[in-house]
Order: sequence, then structure tokens, then C-alpha cells
Amino acid sequence: MRKSVPMESPLPASSVPSPTQRSSSCLDSFRALYEQDPRRTLFTFVDDSGRNADSMTVAQLRRAGEGVAENLAAWGLSAGDRVLLVYPPSLEFVQALLGCLMAGVIAAPAYPPDPLRPGTGVTRLGGIIDATGAKAVLTGKSYNRIRRIGSMARRWKPAEHVPWYVTDESASSSPVTWHEPASADEVALLQYTSGSTSSPRGVMITHGNLTAEIGHNRRDLGLNQDTVTVSWVPQYHDMGLISVILSTLAGHGHTYLLSPLTFLGAPELWGTVMSRVRATHTCAPNFAYELLVRRTTPEMRRKWDLSSLKVALWSAEPVRPASVDRFLAAFRDSGFPPEAIYGAFGLAENTVTVTMGGRDRLAVDRYSLAENRAIPVDPDIGRPVTTYFSSGRVTKPGSSVRIVDPETRLPCSAETIGEIWVDSDTKAAGYYGLPEESEHYFHARIDGEDREYLRTGDTGFFHSDNLYVTGRLKDLIIINGRNVHPADLEDSVRTAHPLIRPGGIAAFGVPADELDVVAGEKVVLFVEIRGKKLVVDQATELARVVRRRLFEDHQIPCSTVVIGHQGLVRKTTSGKIRRNACREDFLAGPVKNAHVV
Repeated sequence: MRKSVPMESPLPASSVPSPTQRSSSCLDSFRALYEQDPRRTLFTFVDDSGRNADSMTVAQLRRAGEGVAENLAAWGLSAGDRVLLVYPPSLEFVQALLGCLMAGVIAAPAYPPDPLRPGTGVTRLGGIIDATGAKAVLTGKSYNRIRRIGSMARRWKPAEHVPWYVTDESASSSPVTWHEPASADEVALLQYTSGSTSSPRGVMITHGNLTAEIGHNRRDLGLNQDTVTVSWVPQYHDMGLISVILSTLAGHGHTYLLSPLTFLGAPELWGTVMSRVRATHTCAPNFAYELLVRRTTPEMRRKWDLSSLKVALWSAEPVRPASVDRFLAAFRDSGFPPEAIYGAFGLAENTVTVTMGGRDRLAVDRYSLAENRAIPVDPDIGRPVTTYFSSGRVTKPGSSVRIVDPETRLPCSAETIGEIWVDSDTKAAGYYGLPEESEHYFHARIDGEDREYLRTGDTGFFHSDNLYVTGRLKDLIIINGRNVHPADLEDSVRTAHPLIRPGGIAAFGVPADELDVVAGEKVVLFVEIRGKKLVVDQATELARVVRRRLFEDHQIPCSTVVIGHQGLVRKTTSGKIRRNACREDFLAGPVKNAHVV
């Protein structure tokens, strides 16, 4: 465990730069908090047993952050230089992030590969180092020591061409002058996207973006000094980095951090900690709420009291109404308030959020979806319907969210599904080092309008001012002229057979052969199963059930079902399904350790 920075008296006020005559910075709130309440505890890190392992106050964080800033200068780094932050989940990461902001050094948080089995993770890390032109990598002592053991040097070669520095136990011994951004447009950090449909890109998030996003979150989520947040969302993910960590540094309450690996290994600890600390806020993707239901028992849930929750944010992937129903039923005895469910839509390119506060459901005619329409219907009329859960409303003042035809670049008519375009004060500055892609995605125009929009690559529609997200533009499958969203197919298969792992399904399209009766694309499904063994007869039966379910629900034939164990379905580090990567695995064939039926 990291040696805590000792609690000390506040630094003299003379060391605090005057806030006048300068641009707004995301550190302004932290500076004000230090002046008002330096002894307030901001973060507590929870260990694998659910116990509090380490905590830091405002004063301790400031001293540690300034220590990192001092070291950055000593290592020859200055404002505008890029560094990677490669830390296992820890408070050391928070200190390093704060130190970089204080020094004006641009941090790029990155996923830490397994130090003993780095695999493709270290290749990806080396690619980010090259793409950013990073001058150094910052990490913790323990991680760095294991990384350097024995034969590790060869495995880590792609990421060894820049120096690695350890920031543990950094603490300033004298006042440090904080970097003041020249303008709100100055880049504060690089947020690498998850790469669910493409290679990861570094999003340039400015000081103005962060200041605006943190302010919007405070209003929309009801954050204040009494907020108690519990989060295991990865620190390199936009939601964990900005909505949780940077929001907490701005003074929004006390946050309890768990490792994502702790959550995946023992999901019940999430609920245990929320109950123990009387959490008011939490956040996670849809799959996590599903996992919490599956991996807990009624006896566990009856011991918890979740009545203090005001916001349970569901984001990072579309909210499934069935998931909400199962969660509410399972946690009724825990006192979970249904009104706490809070659907949202966002992405790194917009400094996290686009819409907030989703609680509504909408049933649409399933046949209309094939024509790229979303026609609301009464779910009890007897026709096949698809039900969507709202991702909320546009809450950021002055922002514009439009549904646009991606081909014509014209606004879609009501009840038509199109690409979601966004313009707001949190729209990031572009992709680092990729001017052509930045122009395409961040400066899109609608004919007759002066605004420049961010193309999200996500599809959806509005109904009664609520945004409903239907999928990813690049994941769309086209069969005989019908537009099919893979998430709808995956939803149908999820409950088709007890052997199927609900979180391990990927649907995608592959080109049809010339002699195929299906025009356009054929559907392929990757399906993960529970347990360790699967005989051929079981695989055949499972594939038959899956095909029947798809045809019953969607009148769509399934060309191929690939059945394997956990790990078959490729995912990002934040848990999103990488359908394109699954497609590549299938086309490269044969798929290892899997039954193809």
C-alpha cells in the first residue's frame, strides 16, 4: 500500500496565485476548496475485501500534486509536453493527474497492461507513446518494479523508447506556482477513446471543456459537498476520469474508488460499499448492473440499504429496459429508489455527456426499424415491438443535438433514425495529430447552418425531447435493404438458452456470397457460454435455438453461429463490444477454441 502523505497545515496563502486576469482552469475549484476546507477527505480507495485502504484530504492531495509537478520540472518536462499515465487503479494516479495539471504537462491516461503478460496491451501502449510524441511515462513503484523483472525487457520493448518515472511519495517542500492556461482553448489532457469501432484516438480536451463539463455535472446530477460517490469505472475511461475523479477534485463530495478488477471479481463489493458508506451517486455501463443482479443473492441484497442513492447513472452503452426491470425487481428489498435510475448518453469527444436524466421508455414498431424509422406504438397492440430506454434530454445551455442523415448531411424528419450530431461548449478540440479526421468528425456542417457539429458515429432519434440511442453507425447490418441494429439481435439471443452468457454476445454482418439468397450482408453471431466444456451436440442445439429466436423476433436468417467460452467476444477495456474486431477474427478464421455451426 502506498505510504500516505502526512497531514500537514495548509500552505501559506501567498503561494496561491491570484485568480484575476487569467483564463478559467479546472483547478480553480480545487484551489478554492483548499482555501476553504483543506482537511476535507476527497478520496478513499477501497481494497479487494471492501475495506478502506487509503484516503487523501485536499491538503494531502495538493502537496502530493505539487510534488509531482516539481519532479516533472526536474525531469526536464515543461508545459505543453505530453506524458502517459500508466497506473493500476490507485490514488497515485489521482496525484499524478493533479500534478500534470499543475505543471501544464498534458497527461494521457492509458490502460496498464498486465506487467507479467503484457501481450497486445504493450503494443497499444507503444502506439500511444508514438502518436502523442510523449516524452515520458509516469507510473507507480510497484508496477514499475514488476515491469522490469527478468525477461520483461523484451516483452516491453514497444514501450521502452521513452523514460519511465515513478511518482510515489512525491511531496513538495516549498510552494509551487501552478500553470495558468493561456486561454480556455489550451489542451488540458488527452483522452484516448475505447476503440470499440476503430483504432483508439487521442481526444484533445481543453481547460474550457473540463470547466464546462464539471459545471454541467454539478447542476444536472445535484452534486455538492455532501455527495458520496462509489465508483469502480476505470480511471482512464472518460466517465471515470472526468465525471468521477476530476469532478471530485472540484469539490463534489467524497468519492470511494474501487478497482475495476475488484468489481469484476466480486461484483457484490460494489453494493456492499454503497450500502456501508450511504452512497448518493454511482455510475456504470448497463452490463455492470446486469452483472450485479446475476452475481448477488436475495440474502445479500436484503442486507444492503441503498435508499440513500439519488443518482445511479447508466451510461457508456445503451440502457436495456429488460436490464432495468431485472435490477429494480432484484433490489426492491435493498430499498433502491426507482427514481434514481438516470440514463445518459455521452462520448469522450464531447468531454463525456451529451444528454442526461433518462427515465422514460418507448415502444416502436419493429418493422419500421427496418426502414430506418422509429414509429411509436402501443406495446399491447399485438404487433412485434422493440422497446428503448431514454438516454435523457439535452441539458447543456446553448448546445445543439441533431439527428442527421449521414449520407446527405441533412436533418432527419421526425421519427427517422439518423446519426447523432452535437455542438456544445464541451465539444473537444479534435483528435491529436489527426487533422483530417478532426475536420471530418468535429467540423461537420448542416446545409444552411453556420454551426460546426461533432459527428458521434452513434445512431438514434428524438421523441418528446428524449434521445433514444439505437446503435453504432459502423455496426449497422444491411440485409435485403433492411437496416438491422446488432444490439437488437443480441438482446433477443441473450435469454434464448440458459447456457448463454448474457454479456458475451456479438452480432455483426459479413459480405454475402454472389449465390446467397440474402442480399447485402449475412449475420454472424459470437456466443459465449457458461461453464468449461461444450460438446458438439450441445453446440448444435444451442445454434438451433439461437437461429430460431432471431427468426421469430426479427425474421432474419443467421448464417453462422460461433460458440466459445468467455473471451471469444472481443471488448474494449471499458467493456464495450468490439464488433469490428470480432468480424476480423471471423474473417481471418478459423476462430480458435470455438465451435462454428
